[in-house]
Amino acid sequence: MSHDILAVVDELFRRELQVPDINHDVPLVDYGLDSIRSINLIVEMESRFDVHISDEQAASMQTLREVVDQVTASLAVTVGHGDGDA
Repeated sequence: MSHDILAVVDELFRRELQVPDINHDVPLVDYGLDSIRSINLIVEMESRFDVHISDEQAASMQTLREVVDQVTASLAVTVGHGDGDA
């Protein structure tokens, strides 16, 4: 897990959810994440990291660790100009 990506994503989620800390393995709904906040965060991450996160990918991200893993994977596809079949 990239520490730079983790730091940015952690800060985004803590700010949006208005919590001081997030355990990376606890479901984000436990912190009050709802569909509106989720959409806001996805849009923010796509803009911040210049990646695309599909609805299916977004729905599969339940913890902060999974969010960071997905952003990292999306960045790898973007950087490698791959088509996601990796």
